[in-house]
Amino acid sequence: MKIKIRESAIKDLKRIPNPHKTKIHNKIKLLTCYSNLSNVKKLTNFVPSYRYRVGNYRVLFDVTGDVVAVARVLHRSTSYKQCY
Repeated sequence: MKIKIRESAIKDLKRIPNPHKTKIHNKIKLLTCYSNLSNVKKLTNFVPSYRYRVGNYRVLFDVTGDVVAVARVLHRSTSYKQCY
């Protein structure tokens, strides 16, 4: 599987403090085998379709074929309000 990071996710990552940013970056690399991760949840009636919990941050992503597209990386307090 390939990981594609959208521009909106890159902008979100730039706003996150460095200790959290490195942890999130390492966890995003693990999304190639997202079905085996314990903190991944399929969302209902929401786009993007999945969320990955990394501490107080949420990585919101879609899966299309063999591509994992990371849409947003947001703090948990605003993750579902600001998406798209």
